[in-house]
Amino acid sequence: MPDQLKKRRNHRGAIVCWVAALAFSAAFVLGCASTGDPPDWGPLKTSVEALYLNYHELKTLHSDLHTAALAHIEAAGPELAEIQSAARFIQQANLIAFYQWELLSITHYIRAGARRDFYTLRERDLMDARDKSKDLIIATKVYEAFVRDPQATALIAACIQRIEMHIELYRRMARELRALNGRGPGNDAPQKAVDT
Repeated sequence: MPDQLKKRRNHRGAIVCWVAALAFSAAFVLGCASTGDPPDWGPLKTSVEALYLNYHELKTLHSDLHTAALAHIEAAGPELAEIQSAARFIQQANLIAFYQWELLSITHYIRAGARRDFYTLRERDLMDARDKSKDLIIATKVYEAFVRDPQATALIAACIQRIEMHIELYRRMARELRALNGRGPGNDAPQKAVDT
């Protein structure tokens, strides 16, 4: 009699485990189905990768500019200060690019319920990065005007071109984020509703 009781308990235990496993599987499948397919972020991914490559190119040019500045250390003239000031603004512009790359490189990991807000915030942030980068180009050009070293001048000009490429990528990525968010390229970001 006790053996039959044990067998019944084991049988019930196995049934309970199977039912629990089935319920878990069904919940998992329904949960996955309800989130829907993630949007195609391929175009944005390409732009994000291009931003990263451009960031590295500018980082190399910035390093070369520092090397060019070393030639003016012994002279201790004002040209060293002008080159270093231009280099500082160039570095700030590149840090902005790195920050944007860092934020946008995780796009495909954002859960479905948070994507709309993420895209909207990143789009606004890109427009802010564009404006700040334009200001940094202007500041760099102010110092570039006082640099007479042809190597340093050529490097500063090349750095400015790279920052301009950052700006173009910011514009492109903002358009791609609008498309991911289901808005046309000309539409503004949605406004928050205000309770009255």
